[in-house]
Amino acid sequence: MISDVVSIKRQFTLDDGSRCELQNFDGGDLDNVHALEVRANPYPWSRQNFIDSVSNSHICVGVKVAGDWCAIAVFSIASGDAELLIISVDPAWQGKGLATQLLQLMAEQLEDYAAELFLEVRASNDRAIELYNRAGFNQLGVRPSYYPAKNGREDAHIYGKTLRIG
Repeated sequence: MISDVVSIKRQFTLDDGSRCELQNFDGGDLDNVHALEVRANPYPWSRQNFIDSVSNSHICVGVKVAGDWCAIAVFSIASGDAELLIISVDPAWQGKGLATQLLQLMAEQLEDYAAELFLEVRASNDRAIELYNRAGFNQLGVRPSYYPAKNGREDAHIYGKTLRIG
């Protein structure tokens, strides 16, 4: 399985000097991972979503600082393409470059397994859209009324990035 092959353990340092480790998470980490997700997202994934991802060979990774989860992401790979299913950064760590580093390091890892990386983002999530634009993603389309929103539904913007050529 691809998730067995994509074992992640990478260290990096943020501009503020924080020492970070990008690593896989598994079922034993789900309480902490889900708690981070609830803090970070007004429409969080359920604990069951994370259980399903761990069980279904998705690539489940996160960033730890001093032993605590500060950011998480889940990727899938199918038919030579990768998809970012979710990325969340603890509010206390937002704006410090964690998501940028996580995306960059994972793009490097995933290029051995996928030619393209896709994702969907809420049309209203300006900070995430800015991150994806800086990371080299391009908007490819729109999924109307894809996400639940406070007053009904919200469009999803579909983004993609080439990981390797050929």
